[in-house]
Amino acid sequence: MSPAVELPPAVVAAAAPHTGTVRATEPLGGLSGRTVAAVHGTLASVVVKGPVSSVELAAATDLARPLARSGVRTPCTLAVAEASGEAWLVMEHLPRALPRHRWGADPHVLRALRGLHSLPREPVERLHGRYRPRWDAPLTTAACETLAVDDATGARLADLAERAGSLFVASRVISGDANPLNWRLDAEDRPVLVDWERITVASPAIDLATVVPGLPDRRTAGAVVSAYGDDTITVDELLLAKVWTVVELAATAPSESAARGVVEQVRAPFLEWLWSGDGAGAIV
Repeated sequence: MSPAVELPPAVVAAAAPHTGTVRATEPLGGLSGRTVAAVHGTLASVVVKGPVSSVELAAATDLARPLARSGVRTPCTLAVAEASGEAWLVMEHLPRALPRHRWGADPHVLRALRGLHSLPREPVERLHGRYRPRWDAPLTTAACETLAVDDATGARLADLAERAGSLFVASRVISGDANPLNWRLDAEDRPVLVDWERITVASPAIDLATVVPGLPDRRTAGAVVSAYGDDTITVDELLLAKVWTVVELAATAPSESAARGVVEQVRAPFLEWLWSGDGAGAIV
């Protein structure tokens, strides 16, 4: 059994009208470093997350209606609590994960992403402190050190970084982290995107790259691009964005963290995939 999660009293109090008497708390994990937990009570279960950034708070409150109108299902925000001057969210509990057979080119997930990508950019562009994806020389250098790559691989990553500029142009609203573990299913089997810390404006190829699990071959990437249905997004862009996701994770993961553990696990397959003619090695 997972150990109980200790929550600030103000958060427990904000959850109480929805949960009743708390019977158990359950850690839900993740790589963000924030506390995310299910609170199970005599009335119902909820999820609490915190402290959250002003950007995620805005996504859960101010942007919730525009997202819903665009066909993007987000967790219902039940309450916002303040603890030690920081905001916590109390949200509906969605216990069902997106099943593995729906990872990748799932039409319902991609329909939700198309709705997200159609939102007006201005409200998101105005968010103070929003995530701004980049791939500059310091990011490449830090990733090369973490991944312990040879000179040829370092040069390959530097070359790909030069080609990746279009990924970071503020063209459309994106999730920034649409990976399959950030989707849940509601009672009607609709996909629900639950993590909005990285909502920003950039290329939709970034979301398509994160929605594909692992290190895809060109056929898998092509299936996602085709199902998404936008001729302006290419397979090469998706693969380039996937390279960048690994580079960014390697460059920014703290040495003692779950994220660094993921980097260590993916290092060998990533370096092989980077040169594979059926993977990133085919990017021209």
